[in-house]
Amino acid sequence: MQDLPHWLRKHVSIVYLPGNEFFYSLHVLANPEHHTARLAWSEEMLAAMPTKLREQLKPMDILSERFLNVLDFFLPWEDRFHQSVEASLERVQMMREEEFVEAMIGPVYHLVQVKAWLQGYSDDAFEQLKPEHRDLIRHPLATKRAFLDFCYAYLPLFLKEQRRIEPWLIRTVHESQELALRDPVTFLSQIHPRLHVHERMLQFHKAKTYTFAYEDLTHIYLEVSSFIAPHLMLGINGDKISIGLSVEVPGTSAQASVPNDFITKMKVFGDPTRTAILKSLLHHPYCTQQLADLHAITEPAVNKHLKLLVDAGFVWSERRGRYVFYRAVASRLEQLVVDLHEFIDMPDPAWLSPSSAQKGDT
Repeated sequence: MQDLPHWLRKHVSIVYLPGNEFFYSLHVLANPEHHTARLAWSEEMLAAMPTKLREQLKPMDILSERFLNVLDFFLPWEDRFHQSVEASLERVQMMREEEFVEAMIGPVYHLVQVKAWLQGYSDDAFEQLKPEHRDLIRHPLATKRAFLDFCYAYLPLFLKEQRRIEPWLIRTVHESQELALRDPVTFLSQIHPRLHVHERMLQFHKAKTYTFAYEDLTHIYLEVSSFIAPHLMLGINGDKISIGLSVEVPGTSAQASVPNDFITKMKVFGDPTRTAILKSLLHHPYCTQQLADLHAITEPAVNKHLKLLVDAGFVWSERRGRYVFYRAVASRLEQLVVDLHEFIDMPDPAWLSPSSAQKGDT
């Protein structure tokens, strides 16, 4: 491109979407150990939550695939989503059945297939869905009501945090706009270590590499958030893309620790039998007794391995009669590439520690 800075100045906008921040906060609350900068806030918020609301958090996290897919329906170029969280919740309320299913499980299935499921059709793909998603398709309206009831019950708690962080987010919008006008290439290059700005294209290194030629884009939106670190958030809407812009709010600085969920995931592959069990569950659901026979180990040993696999998020379970069957989640394994990237991107805990800072000063 002959004048990349000029193109970026015309086609990059920085925005703040309250609804996105709302659902990002729920994502963090359901997975606090992964977001070390928000760990203290998560502990305080979970302690302040009514018991019923706290108990609903994990089921809603599972139902909504970590509260992230719904963000695809809050378009940054629509002004109404710049106004309030309520505007985004009203969008959820207005969703058709098939839209709400997609907002929960993501655009991984064709809408024709989803509509057929909603009409009662069942096939192998339907049977492979998680139990929560099969229930969603069987009862979409009731599930949407339950999801919205949960969101509105959480909203007053979130609004307290929003009042604290919103001035910093809005300030970042204005300051970032100035930086983007002054030197857009440098500014965009510093958004995230896995976002690479090239002369003719942008590249995002996630579970796979996404490449966007500037000539194919009409706009790039940067969405400010105090909850997204360490993720590289990317939204794709035809010829428009959105990128998360992490904002560090005073009082939420990164902690010098490695996320516990990352350590749990790595432990899974430290035992060959456990790894073999995981491989088996990728191809077929099995109960504990079947896995014990298949891998020539005792059922208590199988249960020990399964507990870690479930804790790591690689496996889900479902009761069928007297037996509980387990199945691996292939998408969570594919996410390992991203987990490794995020671990590499983290600041060095030793460098962040007070003792190291003192050594560096002497």
